[in-house]
Amino acid sequence: MNDAEHAILFLAQAQHGALCRRQALEAGLSSSAIGRRLTSGEWVAVFQGAYRLAGVQPSWEQTVMAGVLAAGSEALASHRAAGTLFGLPGVPRWVEVTVSGRRRVQVEGIIAHRVRRLVPGDAGEIKGIPVTTAGRTIADLAGVYSKGRLGPMLDYAQAQRLVTRAEMEARATGRRHDDVLRELLDERPATARPMGSEFEACLFGALRDARLPLPKAQYRVLTTDGSEVFLDFAYPEVMLAIEADSFVWHATLADWQRDRARNGELVDLGWSILPITYDLVMRNRREVARRVGRALEARLVTRDLG
Repeated sequence: MNDAEHAILFLAQAQHGALCRRQALEAGLSSSAIGRRLTSGEWVAVFQGAYRLAGVQPSWEQTVMAGVLAAGSEALASHRAAGTLFGLPGVPRWVEVTVSGRRRVQVEGIIAHRVRRLVPGDAGEIKGIPVTTAGRTIADLAGVYSKGRLGPMLDYAQAQRLVTRAEMEARATGRRHDDVLRELLDERPATARPMGSEFEACLFGALRDARLPLPKAQYRVLTTDGSEVFLDFAYPEVMLAIEADSFVWHATLADWQRDRARNGELVDLGWSILPITYDLVMRNRREVARRVGRALEARLVTRDLG
């Protein structure tokens, strides 16, 4: 194995087993040498001008990397491709890239977007793949999807701390399709701490759709020892807490015991706690609203009698 082959192997290993024609030529291979490797099956064409090493297991990351390489220098995985890399829910695996300037990309199998310029703050990297940042990705997807489709993506990104509300507020001005993002932000509570999960966001939506009084999200309570607790949702005027009761967050005995102790302290302070399960909020939003409505009525009666 000569120096050029060593350099190419090292490069491909850092790129999920993918490489492009330009990189192979820069490493010292000739066009005929590239052709021989493709003919022999040592390399496999993924897109025009982008290949994968046959000995490397194919993966989605490899396909996206090959798409970025085929699109040329400074291309970024974007839109649905970036969304899948960030783990946004409901995003299909489409190879999409964004390039800046006057250059046009026309490669079969790749959806290419062109912008006049990408600011440095819009470019990032996931697993070595150049990608638009989460905030830029969601702003781009606002031009693709309806509110119903984009909402869970925004909620997930905030819950996973991929974006902040302030960042998305700043992005919801001046571009086409910003109305979708603006409306989604207006429907969500502007709290100091983001809602802790997509589950919590769906619960908030269920209450809003039922026209119930909206609770405060991530409400801060000081316990008797001076420590602070954040309630998923709270009606502080009647001291009713709504807790998103998901096994994901209580997967160990220690988690369960810690939450029981915390809830005991809250009850001692006069709070009533209504747990809502993941399954219920996802499958029966009307029942969620009914339970919250009844709990509110009961607390109002208790307050008035007191």
